[in-house]
Amino acid sequence: MEVELVAHTPDPAWVIEQAASVCYDSTPTRECKLVMQCYRSGHHSVLEHASFTFKISGISRACSHQLVRHRMASYSQRSQRYCDEDGFEYVTPPSIELSSYHDSIENALDEYVHLKNSMGRPAEDARYILPNACVTTIYVTMNLRSLINFMRERLCNRAQWEIREVAKEMRKLIVDVMPQADEMLRPKCETHVDYPFCPEHKSCGRHLTLKGVYRAE
Repeated sequence: MEVELVAHTPDPAWVIEQAASVCYDSTPTRECKLVMQCYRSGHHSVLEHASFTFKISGISRACSHQLVRHRMASYSQRSQRYCDEDGFEYVTPPSIELSSYHDSIENALDEYVHLKNSMGRPAEDARYILPNACVTTIYVTMNLRSLINFMRERLCNRAQWEIREVAKEMRKLIVDVMPQADEMLRPKCETHVDYPFCPEHKSCGRHLTLKGVYRAE
């Protein structure tokens, strides 16, 4: 898996600061204090002025399917209709590192090649036999507001392991160019920094559920 930040709004915090200052008829400052004030008060629309574009490669189709469920983003993905998948690479979940798993993948590859090359079936039909483990490459563009929502779901310990690793890498790259995002891009249990709690029915153990917090008090 490789996650690369290929483009972003130049000086994103400053852009947001200037946009937010218009709303309040105030003077923007290089400290970008208004950025955090807007975030903490829930005025998140101004965060949409900063966007980030990633190239994500070496992830499974199963992972990319989860990624594109986040609708407030733009996606461009490697096409199995137009791209040759002969000898495709694939992702192996740590929990099923078994010879039978690899045998199944190899069988799918053999059938794909047979359908396409020996039987002359179009790639767009032969691809139906390809597994979700097949690796893909996808470009993703999200604004900061959408990224906050994405991170709240996908940094959660209960998110699937592969999409969680993608989210972690994306977060690192964003914080490198916009340190203010460190507080914003967190799992949903840490949205409220001063009183973290798990909003799920069952906690992973990182924080108590809200019901557990009340019981503890």
